[in-house]
Amino acid sequence: MFFGGGGFPFPGMDGGMPGRGGKAGRGREDVDTTKFYKVLEVDKGAGDSEIKKAYRKLAVKHHPDKGGDPEKFKEITQAYEVLSDSEKRAKYDKYGEAGLDGPGSDPTDIFDTFFNRRTGPSSRRRQKTKDVVQPVKATLEQLYNGQTKKMAITRQVIDKQRGVQECGVCNGRGVKVEVIRMGPMIQQMQSQCSACGGQGKSFKTKSDKEILEVHIQKGTPDGHKIPFREMADEHPDADTGDVIFVVKQTEHAEFKRRGADLFLERNISLSEALCGFEMEVTHLDGRKLIVKSSPGEIVRPMAQGFDPMADIENKMEWEMIENSDCPDIDNVAQADITDVDTLKKACETQLKRKGIDVGVFVVDSHRAFFKTGSREEILAAKKPRRGCTMYVLQDQNAFNPMRIMKAVTDEGMPTYKNPCVHGNLFLILNIQFPDSLDIGTQGKLRELLPPPLNTPTGGSDEEHVVTDIDPVTSYKANKINMQAGGEAYDDDDEGGGGGGPGGGGVQCQQM
Repeated sequence: MFFGGGGFPFPGMDGGMPGRGGKAGRGREDVDTTKFYKVLEVDKGAGDSEIKKAYRKLAVKHHPDKGGDPEKFKEITQAYEVLSDSEKRAKYDKYGEAGLDGPGSDPTDIFDTFFNRRTGPSSRRRQKTKDVVQPVKATLEQLYNGQTKKMAITRQVIDKQRGVQECGVCNGRGVKVEVIRMGPMIQQMQSQCSACGGQGKSFKTKSDKEILEVHIQKGTPDGHKIPFREMADEHPDADTGDVIFVVKQTEHAEFKRRGADLFLERNISLSEALCGFEMEVTHLDGRKLIVKSSPGEIVRPMAQGFDPMADIENKMEWEMIENSDCPDIDNVAQADITDVDTLKKACETQLKRKGIDVGVFVVDSHRAFFKTGSREEILAAKKPRRGCTMYVLQDQNAFNPMRIMKAVTDEGMPTYKNPCVHGNLFLILNIQFPDSLDIGTQGKLRELLPPPLNTPTGGSDEEHVVTDIDPVTSYKANKINMQAGGEAYDDDDEGGGGGGPGGGGVQCQQM
């Protein structure tokens, strides 16, 4: 065979292996070594962290599960597979794609590995042993100051000396095959291996007692969960579960907690309410606080019916506007009842469960009409109408003087994960009035206090002195008397209608 001119006998060979690009013959100027860098949108001199960051961004954007182009995603993953490997990258920079051996890997596998995902039958998500939930009690002082508690746990761990072995009875199959001969017939019966419970493995566990340090941070909320990863029982075919400690706040004798705020109830005398008070408070960290009122300030009794210790549930508060209506606001429901307290409760429960957010309800002499809308829209549509009363929902975030309490700023609980920021310490002050005063003392007080608001005009026929009576006792006695006096008229009552106070709740009819 003649090889003239130093050429090669077979086409496609230029001094190297097919497709490899040797040193002789075709020059390196024909080899593209920039394609993968362009695919990942990085410079050729980019570092490993820059390449990794670029791949993460593009892979998430073009992943088929996100609606991306599968071919584009495959191209991005192939580029990352090469440029993230120093050996492959060196070959690519020298010979281009021709210098890479073998087909590329599955792009989905690379993506899942990069993002710590498990997919496919070979990497099915393993089961997890049962989590252990353990309550840990904490006093308010411990939640205020922070506390580290040592908690003992006992768990089952795999005996490392014996380890996990293949079951010798079933040879790791998890089942036993029993051959039953019935005359000329042979039948095979398969059953679960009793030695390994069908797991195909033999292992031994032992009890292990450990002491865990549970760190309760300052301001930790009640019910907060503190997990210890992979500290539950072990099993060879499952990931180890977690031990989770749940903080349970115990009640304090003096302080009550609501979020980051603290409430403290104290009694003061009438003279302290009028002339100022000064008291000592021992805080949860042991500090002695001297709490006092401002000079000349008067402490007024708290609003009747206001419970500052009740949880803040955005309870609806209503503004009453008499002789008014808003006819331009469409009705969404109505009720044939006029009891205001029952109607308010219906707005908070029955109608809210139906998805109706009432902004106002209007009551006339026979029924009530419920309407939706913002407070601004309702007040803009207000018109005079005799005999009607509007109950407009107040802004829950608006200033309400009935909710104002005496407070010591920044002396509440520390904020969780931000302990430098504290809530407020509210004082629930109960004014204790004297049982009685002699006439001389009363006369002196009248000289010092503002004049009375009520003065008789004179000429009255009767004079009465008030006395102390329990209204509950009075109501029960009157009810008994009414029942006794009404027995004579039972025969005349044929209707027996249930429209009185003992009737059912609101029957709201949605419009």
